[in-house]
Amino acid sequence: MDHLEFIQGDKELLDLVQPLWEKLNNHHQLHSSYFPDKFRQQTFNARKRKFINDSNLDLKIDLVRDKEINAYIGYCISTVNKNGIGEIDSLFIEKAYRKYGLGDQLMKRALEWLDRMEVKTRIIGVAEGNEAAVEFYKRYGFFTRRIILEQKNSN
Repeated sequence: MDHLEFIQGDKELLDLVQPLWEKLNNHHQLHSSYFPDKFRQQTFNARKRKFINDSNLDLKIDLVRDKEINAYIGYCISTVNKNGIGEIDSLFIEKAYRKYGLGDQLMKRALEWLDRMEVKTRIIGVAEGNEAAVEFYKRYGFFTRRIILEQKNSN
């Protein structure tokens, strides 16, 4: 694992996240039973603007880079809002690298940052169709508190 490195930053790393975020969004689109069109319509630039323009949001990005092939293979975006709510906003690891515990390392880094930020509440949203991720997050003490249903447009 010496060929893998973690890079930490904030808004300046957003453009490096884009290809990985797009893969995660595509995964959601393919696995969503009810809302694939919503994922199809989402763009990284719209997501990026949220992070850049929200002055009430602290942002942390962790990237994982494979130095041997000079490629980014995973990331985690964490945020804290003005109300003290910390969120693991987005986490993705390339499939070929999932067996190395990188998701665990990214989670630990994110949770340590949320500790330093002294958040009151920690949340994670899991997209419909990606329920397999829930078991991963349960290992870190995240459990279903409520389920929000959204009416699907009939258009």
